[in-house]
Amino acid sequence: MRDPGASGGYRRASVAPGRLLARSLLVLAGLAVTAVGFRLFLDVHDEMGAHRTAPVCGTAAATPGTDCARHESGRVTARKDDDGYRLTVARETAPTGTYDVDQDFYDDVETGTNVEVTVWRGRVAEIAYHGHRAENPRSSRLPALEVAAVVAVGSALTARGLARSRDADWGAPALGAFVIGYFAFVGGEFLLPAPWPLAVTLGVPLLGWLVLTATAASLA
Repeated sequence: MRDPGASGGYRRASVAPGRLLARSLLVLAGLAVTAVGFRLFLDVHDEMGAHRTAPVCGTAAATPGTDCARHESGRVTARKDDDGYRLTVARETAPTGTYDVDQDFYDDVETGTNVEVTVWRGRVAEIAYHGHRAENPRSSRLPALEVAAVVAVGSALTARGLARSRDADWGAPALGAFVIGYFAFVGGEFLLPAPWPLAVTLGVPLLGWLVLTATAASLA
């Protein structure tokens, strides 16, 4: 690049140190916020599936002061298959409840069948019968919304910091963050209660985030 202030001289084009520092800080801040979102995702996922690995109440593994899963006997009092498959189960120590099951579970029981009920922190977490298991997770909508909001903010900051154009504004990063937040919410509702390996429940969202954030940065 020719320097108009010097006769016949040349100078090397460079990014202003202040702009480079600002972009770097945006990337670091975005990655930090996104990490908080993924950490929240993992915490909620672990909490929603804690009953699967919790010690059983009344056993030596259930030490005093620790949460434990209690197993009760329940009796099927009603069956319904007009919109999915549902069983109404009467418990030993609580009112009846209705739970979603798959078709195999549904077909293998009748009204009056005794099933095993797993109670975790005061609520039914699972019912089981002869190898069939049907989990009853708490609603994941609010936790998924919280995760999506945090990840969306982190994505916008990261994409804006990675943008190469000197005239880049917040338009593309904001749009990308909205798309990422939407998919994070939808995916979170599905993945948070899922009893799948960590490589799936975390790996799929992380890969999606990398692709979408890189796309938003390239369009900025």
